Amino acid sequence: MLGCKDCPVAGRAKREQRDLGEIVDSLSPEELRAIVASAADRHDDVERHIRLSSARVSGDLSELRAEVDRGLRTRRFLGYRESSEWARSARPVVEELRSVAVSSSSRDLVALIERAIGHVVKVIMHADDSNGTIGDLARELLDLHAQVCDAGVADPVKLAAWMVRFSCEDQDFFEVDPVRYAGALGESGLAAYRRAIADRADGERVFAVRWAHERLAVLDGDENAIIILLGGDLSAPHQFVRVCEAMAELGRDDEVLRWAQRGIAETSGWQVGKLFDLACGVHERRSEPLEVLRLRREQHEGMASADTYAQLHQSADALGAWGVERAAARLALRERDLGGLIDALLAENDMETAWNVALEDPDWDPGLARRLRLAEAREPQHPADALSGYMLSVDELLVETGRGAYTRAISVLKRARRAAHSAGLADWFEAQVTSLRESHRRRPTLIAMLDKAGLN
Repeated sequence: MLGCKDCPVAGRAKREQRDLGEIVDSLSPEELRAIVASAADRHDDVERHIRLSSARVSGDLSELRAEVDRGLRTRRFLGYRESSEWARSARPVVEELRSVAVSSSSRDLVALIERAIGHVVKVIMHADDSNGTIGDLARELLDLHAQVCDAGVADPVKLAAWMVRFSCEDQDFFEVDPVRYAGALGESGLAAYRRAIADRADGERVFAVRWAHERLAVLDGDENAIIILLGGDLSAPHQFVRVCEAMAELGRDDEVLRWAQRGIAETSGWQVGKLFDLACGVHERRSEPLEVLRLRREQHEGMASADTYAQLHQSADALGAWGVERAAARLALRERDLGGLIDALLAENDMETAWNVALEDPDWDPGLARRLRLAEAREPQHPADALSGYMLSVDELLVETGRGAYTRAISVLKRARRAAHSAGLADWFEAQVTSLRESHRRRPTLIAMLDKAGLN
């Protein structure tokens, strides 16, 4: 028998543990050139890295431009999986543009990044980019473009022309914000941008033109224009939200409060919660916790939910006042949203009260997800109660057919078996499983899965 030191497997492991850097250092330049050339012949990404590295060393953007044209374009339609693969193969080109931007921003680089953005946007138009991987590349390039322009290397008038053309002609997925580019545009660029947008007021891409006017109003700090453009007729909470966000962007906290309070008073709906958030944000910045608590109490009383309860709890805790607020907060939630009350109680680990609330009305159905959460919370102290909740959930899951429903049902059955053993009800549980198998005997897939799980 071979000894351990002579074992081929042990020898291979020892070789694999050798540092790759040491191996590279031991090779001659000729050997390394041969390896790299061979790898480049077999792998396109290796060839791309070689060309990109060469372009970076030489400082010549022509080679990088060739790689932008080669690596960021395709004429074929990309399906869902192909889109992710294409984005992954294109990423080295984007990273190389980023590396060049760090070391040497220039007017030519601005133009090259604009070219890259154009290529990627055209790919998106002929791709299933449901997972957003190609869109992420476009956003990264747009961020990089703005950063390079911050260095003052872009021609302001040409930059303005590109921004308008990109937003109003080339696509309608992304915006380029004149507020973000204000420094790079300067007076001449902003003047050119305003003229170009004004010329398109009655043309196509109405949304893009309107958005540009809105952002120019913010850039100018023109409160009347902001209210007209972003607030509209001020009949819905989202309109007040837009006005408040613009005022917050301008650092006008008094105006944020004024418009938030008006929106809270004059509108209704779930988006009013955002107005409360914006107003509370002002008071938090001003270190006014009593005002935050007052607003969160008002919000919870008017539109009680598990979320508003949690926000009120947090603001009251900051003042050590939750003991005073809790009873009224729970009552408001009970009257408006019983399920939300149970969620809030479970979040606070008040398991006993949550269980009792769920049982108060025998005709009220907490729903599958909440029933399972109640059972899981109840199991450690009262496994028999949890067992009934689990079995009801299994019946509900098996209303549907298919492996997905069966997998979820078996997972719950395993928890029920655990609870049954803890409660001394193992025999009862086995009888229930036997009855379940009989009821669903015409579902061979379910029966096979029960067998595999040892539920027989």
